[in-house]
Amino acid sequence: MRNTLKDWVDGHVTITVRGKRFERLINLAIRDGLHIWNIRRQGTEIGQLDILIRDYFRLRPLLRQTGCRSHVVRREGMPFWLVRLRLRAGLAIGFLLFFIGVYMLSSFVWSVEVMGTHKMSTLQVRQVAETIGIKPGVWKVKLKEPIQLQRDMLQQLPDAAWVGVEIKGTKAIIQIVEKEKQEVEKAPGPRNLIAKKKAVVHSILAEAGKTLVSVNQFVSKGQVLISGIIGNETRQGIVAARGKVEGEVWYISNISIPLHQQRNVYTGLAEDNHFLLVGDYSFRIWPFQVQPYKQFETHEEKFQLSYKQFHLPVGWKVEKRQEMEVQKFQISSEQAIETGKSFARQDVLKRAGNDAVIKQEKVLHVKEENGKVYLSIHYSVIEDITEEQPITHLPPAPDQGANQSN
Repeated sequence: MRNTLKDWVDGHVTITVRGKRFERLINLAIRDGLHIWNIRRQGTEIGQLDILIRDYFRLRPLLRQTGCRSHVVRREGMPFWLVRLRLRAGLAIGFLLFFIGVYMLSSFVWSVEVMGTHKMSTLQVRQVAETIGIKPGVWKVKLKEPIQLQRDMLQQLPDAAWVGVEIKGTKAIIQIVEKEKQEVEKAPGPRNLIAKKKAVVHSILAEAGKTLVSVNQFVSKGQVLISGIIGNETRQGIVAARGKVEGEVWYISNISIPLHQQRNVYTGLAEDNHFLLVGDYSFRIWPFQVQPYKQFETHEEKFQLSYKQFHLPVGWKVEKRQEMEVQKFQISSEQAIETGKSFARQDVLKRAGNDAVIKQEKVLHVKEENGKVYLSIHYSVIEDITEEQPITHLPPAPDQGANQSN
């Protein structure tokens, strides 16, 4: 089995052999252990093959023995590359200086990113980071270990529960986890629970207050369900009414579904773009020209060179672009109706709120017109119908003197 990398390091040449005994030459070369490959005929007395440089000089006695002549067509491998590089010393030095410069530039922190702050000031975090040495233009070698940087920042940020520091390329990333301050919930003031919409009462769970309605009773919007006024006519008090009243509410959803639809699908054409990563910068390596896809989806995968815990600022990225196209298709009326029902259910449950349950669904009207299916659907939904109403004052007590005189 050929070792392509070893062949390139040793160097090899492609030669053309002229002579009537080309097959005899090949047999002798194989017998003597010469490394040759890509053997092919180009005519009745002309053949071509690839051979290592060191074996090319061992081939000469066999050429004389068989009466053949050779001519070098192509030279490949590291020895020839080094010769060409020596002839272009200026270019080689330029490349070397370029990579040294890139390495030096990537050895500094050029940007500081703060993540995770909600209540804390990002400017405050940056100022604290600067006091411990994390700032644009600092040499990464002079920075302390990330664990020590995290401890130093945590000591100066009392509102932070945890601080993470990561040096990624030429960017310093500071991750903040803020402390959660438990806010003391204020006791609710006196209030009633009233109906926020028309409904038929389905269930009642009163925790505090006086229930004023019963199951299967029709209630209007604003009607008191659980009163915060307790007691009798002679002695009354106010509390914060608590509880849950569920009612049966009715909705009508009107929706239209087009019969002619479209979606994005993959065409099967894809292209891999390779980039050299140096710090935060990327340089396209291959291909030089990008396929002109009108519509595409991109997925990328990054690889960074590392040794143990030391991450080099050099790596590469493979960006895969997959072409997509718009595909038009037509659905049947039955499919449109089912799709419409699904959308209508989602819309109704969104309007009804959390924990709502659809009790009954009934299609009132179906019409197909202008390439669309129009639906009108009636829903009966069980949901929480309560909302709060503050109590500002007690109702006036009945006039006892008037009652006695009567």
